[in-house]
Amino acid sequence: MNANVFHPVRHDLYTRFGHRADCSTIDTILDAVISEHAATTRVPDFMPLLVHREAAERIEEHLWVHGSIGTPRKRILFASRTNAARAILAAAIARRISDNAVVATVADTHPENRRDSLIEWVMDERGLRADAVSYDSKRERTVAAADIVVYLDGEEPVDLPGRSFIRWDVPQTDGMNIEQVRTFAYDLEARIAGMLTDLDIPFVPLSVQRLAA
Repeated sequence: MNANVFHPVRHDLYTRFGHRADCSTIDTILDAVISEHAATTRVPDFMPLLVHREAAERIEEHLWVHGSIGTPRKRILFASRTNAARAILAAAIARRISDNAVVATVADTHPENRRDSLIEWVMDERGLRADAVSYDSKRERTVAAADIVVYLDGEEPVDLPGRSFIRWDVPQTDGMNIEQVRTFAYDLEARIAGMLTDLDIPFVPLSVQRLAA
């Protein structure tokens, strides 16, 4: 089988386990699994999915054996069709307060709604980066589907691939002034902190980070 078929699997394993395992370890385990399946698999169409699942299990086992926490990072996808800038803010907060313990991304729905000057201003004040990894619904793979999809509009259709979903009816920022958007960002951070608590993911609030800086 063409090695390029496994590039998405390799990239996904780097993303999920790269905070605990170096690339050479991931490559060694993945290549071994690929070789084993190539020798026995009769239906190659399903091979990438099978390889991904077994390689992930072996990487987790390797990490536990070597005294590291083997749990892969959760994938959280934020979606806001009416104002994607809110999703960008949410993803940036989730990555920052969890110290990148989650893979927070933004749905590519309605890219024309990605700009909001006041949200961008508040993100800059808080030292948040807006370079969330984009999501392409046409190319998304089952192996990289979100663990949780968070819809930021109460009436959002639940139509993005994910293992579970949350719907938050957060306020629209249209017509808000800068102080109101700052309050909106604090409230959104509180929601995200609550979600991380439910997932048993440690986090440090931005206010504490600023005091420690």
